[in-house]
Amino acid sequence: MIAKALTFVSDFLNHQIKMSYGIDENRVVVSSLINPDGTIAENIENKIVISVINLEHETTVKSLNNYVPGDSNNYGKVSPPVYLNLYLLVSANYDSGNYVEALKMISRVISIFQENTYFNQQKNPEMQSPLEKLTFEIFNLPINELSHIWSGIGAKYVPSIIYKVRMITINQGGVSKEVPGLSGTHNTSKSKNN
Repeated sequence: MIAKALTFVSDFLNHQIKMSYGIDENRVVVSSLINPDGTIAENIENKIVISVINLEHETTVKSLNNYVPGDSNNYGKVSPPVYLNLYLLVSANYDSGNYVEALKMISRVISIFQENTYFNQQKNPEMQSPLEKLTFEIFNLPINELSHIWSGIGAKYVPSIIYKVRMITINQGGVSKEVPGLSGTHNTSKSKNN
């Protein structure tokens, strides 16, 4: 589900940037900036890079339908969906000779998300099921916390912005166990007017 969301977002941004600047090449990639071994990731030079920096469980949404009708008056117990918010680091990873281009591209990404704060299947038919809705908001961090993020990534700072993306729903929908339904109710109480 996370991969589908990020693929949709990068495809959307690439389309918008291509239309804005009349270019053919994709400028947005989904990637980490640094490989686990500390080397720089491939294919990110002079690109806008989208990286997941945090996943957050959304606890304000609760699922009430934990039982689904089954066969023969039985019900299946299903695990409730998991709702996640993604924190995305959107970086303009351009070399120093293209610094102005980096600022231009990150500005364009910001304006695209300012014009399109949410995405859904009705507005964006290219959004694949089971994605339903994605909402983007800028997530501000104090400079010292931003410094910690870049240190944790192991990269040097480049022009960037963090977005909080609400909500990715992960729902396998599988029945974990069956429970019997009520077969009938009988009133066994009797009047005590004797």
